[in-house]
Amino acid sequence: MIPPPFFAGTFPPQFPAWNPIQSATSSFWQSEDVHRHLRKLRETIDLAKAMKKELEALFLIKRSQNQNAEEAPSSAGEHSPSSYDSILPDFSQCPENEYVVQIFKLIEAKRASLDVQTSMSIEAVNSLASTIKYQLLPLDIINNPAVPWESRSEALRFSNKLQKCKRNKLWRKRKRKRVAEQVRKLQEDHQKADRDADEWRAREIAKDVAMHKVQHMKEIAKLKAKEERKRLESELELLLVVEKLQELRSIRVQKLKKQGKPFFSSKELYGFLQTEYLSNTLFDLGSVRLR
Repeated sequence: MIPPPFFAGTFPPQFPAWNPIQSATSSFWQSEDVHRHLRKLRETIDLAKAMKKELEALFLIKRSQNQNAEEAPSSAGEHSPSSYDSILPDFSQCPENEYVVQIFKLIEAKRASLDVQTSMSIEAVNSLASTIKYQLLPLDIINNPAVPWESRSEALRFSNKLQKCKRNKLWRKRKRKRVAEQVRKLQEDHQKADRDADEWRAREIAKDVAMHKVQHMKEIAKLKAKEERKRLESELELLLVVEKLQELRSIRVQKLKKQGKPFFSSKELYGFLQTEYLSNTLFDLGSVRLR
């Protein structure tokens, strides 16, 4: 924090005597003058707070000087600016005393005596107190019986207006907070609805995919069954043909027996054996497939 500038012996001008009755009867409470007056009063109060901190810092520096004077009697009396170097380490070790260190450096830069600076600061504080008292006079008409009741009622109306303004600001603040809460809740509800819709959509898509897979598997199973049926039908037809050939062979054998001829020639016997082996093999395969 940077300390405010020191008063260099020039003080604010003296204010004229304030006439509360004259102020009360004027349009002071019906114009922007009261707002400007309150702003000036606030600035004066802030300056008085800064001067209070400055006096506290000067008091700490003075006390540290006295302690160093007791420890070193030879340095008693008025201290020269160079003697401040022995006081500075006492405050620079503590971060809370940064303001005191800044005041200390400013005094050393001005090469001013601590007593003179303290006296000037006290006079400045007294002047600020007078200024604050002067600025508070027009605000004290409510408790002044010498002021007409019309003026006091005007001040009361202004006070009620300020309170109403504060209430309106508080109400607007609460309303903004309530509206923001409603908007936040509405956004959360929309986000929740979007999440629920996304989850439902994902479930429906998963169901559709699973159903399509099942239908595809059923179609594949139907195709395989149809192909298997066709293959079995072709094998069954072949078995029927073989059975028919066997019946024809048995009829021929019976006919040859009646005629007293050999069953087959050597070439016919070889073809018959091949046909017999093929028919037996096909019959066995067909039996296995039918099972």
